[in-house]
Amino acid sequence: MLSFTRISRHALAVSAAALTVLAVAPAPVEARSNEVTNWSDEDFALYPTYCRARILREPPELEAYWEKQFGPKNFLHMHHFCFGLKALNLAYANLQDAGRRTSLAQAVIGNFNYIIEHTERDFYMRPEALTNLGRGYVLTRQYEQARKSFQAALKLNPKSVDAWVALSDMYHQKGQYGDAMKVLEKALAEAGDSKKITLRIADMKAKGQK
Repeated sequence: MLSFTRISRHALAVSAAALTVLAVAPAPVEARSNEVTNWSDEDFALYPTYCRARILREPPELEAYWEKQFGPKNFLHMHHFCFGLKALNLAYANLQDAGRRTSLAQAVIGNFNYIIEHTERDFYMRPEALTNLGRGYVLTRQYEQARKSFQAALKLNPKSVDAWVALSDMYHQKGQYGDAMKVLEKALAEAGDSKKITLRIADMKAKGQK
């Protein structure tokens, strides 16, 4: 399934200098509630239809469709997946606002950890959840946790292009260009000839980042 997060290459590869080190504390309840859990019609238009189905529980036929697709036990928790997606996009939109970015990143981590803990182990959305969890950890500079999340996603789905490029982008952000390139080369072998991979390789070679 394609990732629905609207994340640019620039956002994923934001320089380490732009990410001011902050103490990682739980996001204020009001931040999580107001920005992440309150959805407008515009929000529902931007995100997958299962978000409307789970959050609003309507229309009935859409709710029934996604409950069947995900399975009742998984569908029950999918509002947290949607909250995580929205928090992630808001965090990338507020990269220069360190406090807000960190608060939103904690909402990303909390919601996708919830999905990992509460959905069935064979749920096909888990690789995407783990990839987005890793992105949340990158935003808070918890790089080892991010690496573990990306690798867990790849263990479940070795062909996940998004997980491969997120792992490579993390190394690139840290200035570990050799590691970033190795990940991309392995991604080519495992996931195939994706533009997300080949464009990154070409860009790094053009800049002499090998």
